[in-house]
Parts: sequence; structure tokens; C-alpha cells
Amino acid sequence: MNIGIIGCGSISNQYMIGLNKYKKDIEVAACADIDKNKADQFSNENNIKTLSVDEMILSDEIDIVINLTPPLSHFEISYKSLKNGKHVFSEKPIALTIDEGKKLFSTMKENNVYLYAAPDTFLGPAFKKAQELLSSKKIGKIIGGSANFTSHGVEGWHPNPEFYYKKGGGPLFDMGPYYLTALVKALGPVQEVIGYSKKTFEKRNVENPEVNYREINVDIDTHYFGLLKFKSGIIIDFQVTFDIWKPYDPKLEIYGDESSLKLADPNNYDGEIFIFDKELYQWELIYSSPDSQNNFYRGLGVVNMVEAIKNNTVSEDELSVPFHILEVMCSLDSYNLDSGWKKIIQQF
Repeated sequence: MNIGIIGCGSISNQYMIGLNKYKKDIEVAACADIDKNKADQFSNENNIKTLSVDEMILSDEIDIVINLTPPLSHFEISYKSLKNGKHVFSEKPIALTIDEGKKLFSTMKENNVYLYAAPDTFLGPAFKKAQELLSSKKIGKIIGGSANFTSHGVEGWHPNPEFYYKKGGGPLFDMGPYYLTALVKALGPVQEVIGYSKKTFEKRNVENPEVNYREINVDIDTHYFGLLKFKSGIIIDFQVTFDIWKPYDPKLEIYGDESSLKLADPNNYDGEIFIFDKELYQWELIYSSPDSQNNFYRGLGVVNMVEAIKNNTVSEDELSVPFHILEVMCSLDSYNLDSGWKKIIQQF
């Protein structure tokens, strides 16, 4: 199937490395960006055509659009592509509001096309191994868990950090999908949430010397803490923040009545998994990547999508996950502290 990439920023190179491993089934035929210089550079580096965004969306030669634009543009690009008969693989988040999500979902159905979305790291070997361990009851009956991503933002290293502090950015919509998707894949749908969020800093100082601006006005909350109650009754504590000088590595732990499992970072495709040894009272390494370089790249989700379309095995459950993640994020983002448990209403 022919692929067109819209959005030629830094993540597009990671996608190309991954997609080039599957040239037998996938051909990246063209790219587009509102910044034509970026598109031309990307096309020259990868020996593909440059199109305008509108040309890409209307082209009969493109089967799937990979939407790698900034979050504020995800809905518009995906909606137009679906409406013009293109399948879409979108970077996360799939949309920024429930109304946008509903329009995408209905347009997908009306035009008999499919919308998949990142993150796709659950397709990597580390998460598959974790699922195997959880299914085997290695830690007994699951009784809870903890998901945490703590950092002090991206302005120290990212080539264009401003959009991370505007609508659609921030730790919830940027990093939250990795942890929420892994949890939903492992534990099933979320039923209710409790949340708290705040904006700690009104401005962020840009420390990356390669960026041509030195300060960012923060428009969104940058610190979130919540509780997620799953339909199974399991409750997970959940924290994502851009406000903490990093005290520990990203954490995703599942607790059972017999032991506990520390999963690999869901932002990566592979990594180490630990189980708690009750006798020695310490964490024991039970899985490490056979590839010491953790040599996985973005794009596994596109490959999975192409295979499902070709084999007519597209799963409604698979399609529903990014929309459910949107429901959970919007519920946490709009949470009222007087609300108690807020029910996740299925809207798609």
C-alpha cells in the first residue's frame, strides 16, 4: 500500500527508519508539510515525492496518510483525509475534544476507511512479554498498580518546544497516551476517574541553544494526578508532569496479591521487566531485550494496520482504543474537584 506522510518534523525520521524495514508491504511514496523547505529536505533524504498538503489528501495514488503534524492539526488533517477516502494513521492524541473524536469516528464509518493511532509501543516485545506474564498469573490476582511519568519538560532539548505548552500539548495529551494505552491493553477499559491538575509555571525558559526563542508562555496545565478505576474494579494511581526535576525513571507497575511486576517504559518498544522476589525482598530481572540497542522505531502500528486491512482482519476493539483514551484524557482534563468518581461515558 502507498503511504503519504504529512508533517516532516523530527519524528518523521524515526518513522522512516521503521517503515523502511517493511518495504515489501509498504511504500512511502510522498511527503507534505506546510513548510515546503522541510518537505523538500525530507523528500530528498528519502527519495520520495513532495506534494502540498491538499495534493496529498486528494491524491488517488495514496492509500494511507500518516499524520505527523503538531497536535492542534491532528483533527483537521485526519478528518480531511478520511473524508477523501484515505485510511489514516495518526500520531497521538487522535483528537483534542470529544466532539472532534465523534466527527472522526463517524467520518471513518461513513467512508468505509480506518483510523489507527499512536502509540503503537504495545506491539513491541516488552509489552507482549508483560501481557504473557500477567495472563499466567505470575503475580497472582491483580489488585492495583501505578503509572508515573515525571520530568521538567522538553525545553532543554526539543528543537521546537513551544507547542508542548499549548492546547494539545502538555504531559496528559503528550505522554499520557503511552501509559493509558498500555493500561487499557493490559486491564481493559477505564470506568471512572478522579483527577487533579495545575499549571505550576506561567512561563518556561528555553534552554536549547538551537531554538530561536528564549521563553514560552504556558497556556495549559502541566501537572496531573489521578486515580483510574477499571471496569474490573482495579484502581491505578496515575501521574504525568512536566514540572518535576526528575526524581526517578518512568514507572509502570502492576500489583498482584502474590507479587508485583515492573513493566518496561511504555514510551519504548522494548526494555527490562522485573518481578518482586518476596523471599529476597528485592526486584528480580526476568526479561531484558535480546537487542541490546533496543533497535525498534516508530511505525509498527502502520505495519499492523496495513496487514489488518490487506487480510480483512481489522478489529473494532483495536479501532476503539484511541477513542477510549481520548475519553479518559478529556475526563481527567475537565475534572471538577467536587465531582467524586467521574464516570467515563462511552461516546463512540
